[in-house]
Amino acid sequence: MSYKKNILKISIGLVFGFLLYLAIHLYVNQQVINTYASGFGKNPLDDYVKSESNLILSVYDAPLFQTYTNLAIHNSKEKVDLIIWVPLYSKSLSYGLVVTDDKNEISYQIDVNEHLETEDDDYKELLKTKQTAINEIKSIAKKEWGLEF
Repeated sequence: MSYKKNILKISIGLVFGFLLYLAIHLYVNQQVINTYASGFGKNPLDDYVKSESNLILSVYDAPLFQTYTNLAIHNSKEKVDLIIWVPLYSKSLSYGLVVTDDKNEISYQIDVNEHLETEDDDYKELLKTKQTAINEIKSIAKKEWGLEF
């Protein structure tokens, strides 16, 4: 009898723990959405999107067991995308640029700092050639989300 009670207590504890995690996750994720997706519409994939100065801005919901989500700005003309990883439980953002070279059919995924600069010498020249597009992305991110680069 005691064995069954222990199993029941453990099961109830696990269910309660999961429900608590789910409630916290949903609340924190909604706070991120409220902060970054104000004025955005939902697309068919349930992502939040907005068009601004011929750029596409997007904000994504964090999946259930993921502790971060991301913001993105897509410049389809210049083939430069900014991705900003937003942790749900802290304020330290991480940044990356995706630069597509259609001529060579290659996409470069580049980790960058808070100024959208890379320490990787292999990519510094590539980013210099895309600096106009990067500056445009910076100004839109500042205008839309208040981010300073």
